[in-house]
Amino acid sequence: MKRSILPWLLLLLALRLPARADGDGITFYLQLIRGTADDQPPSPEAKPVGSELTRRLQMFKWKNYWEISRSAVLIEPGGRNRQRMSPRHEVEISLVPAHQMTISIYTDGKLTRRRTQPLDTPFCIAGGDKEETQAWFIVVRRDKPPPSDDID
Repeated sequence: MKRSILPWLLLLLALRLPARADGDGITFYLQLIRGTADDQPPSPEAKPVGSELTRRLQMFKWKNYWEISRSAVLIEPGGRNRQRMSPRHEVEISLVPAHQMTISIYTDGKLTRRRTQPLDTPFCIAGGDKEETQAWFIVVRRDKPPPSDDID
């Protein structure tokens, strides 16, 4: 009888291991956004952002907001991930003790912004001027943004 139970226990254990390993990490969604006064996208790959993100960005002066790039990263507790969003912009997320995260923004390889906030804060927007007619923003969020071809 013990012999027939052992394979089932091993199978159950094997099925649980990948789920536990993935469950320990936290997924963050990153978006590089360009704010402009123009109705035309700033580049051919740019897509208008969804209504929820537009609402959050309305505190800034720009008429239109365009998504230039996006990515998703999985970070383990105590870990960090640095992601290139464009040739000039990178974002690094570090999960630090006490349920905190540090978001560091790099422009041309130099640290330009750093913010530490509670891990349960679902949204962070950091940015800077590109020129008088547009600005860039990096959005770090926990909720998955809508697909670019299904903007809400």
